[in-house]
Amino acid sequence: MKHKELVIIVGVGFISALLSIVISGTVFGTPKRNPIKVPVVQKISSDFPNPQNDESYSKIYNSDAINPTQLIRIGDSNNSVPFKGASN
Repeated sequence: MKHKELVIIVGVGFISALLSIVISGTVFGTPKRNPIKVPVVQKISSDFPNPQNDESYSKIYNSDAINPTQLIRIGDSNNSVPFKGASN
């Protein structure tokens, strides 16, 4: 490449960069002309409310509901290992 061609390529690149900055500024605007307000999110807490004692949950919490975490026993057997001695 000749020196003259290199100068032309650099000049065209410089002019296109300036032109793109001007055009993008008019199309998208600047932060000073178009400020954007971002909503603020509440901090997530690791403390969970107790629905039985919190009044805000009284409308949706059913105090007469069955507790799904309680042990359910079917029949009178107290055998904790029912299949230990069974053969197939």
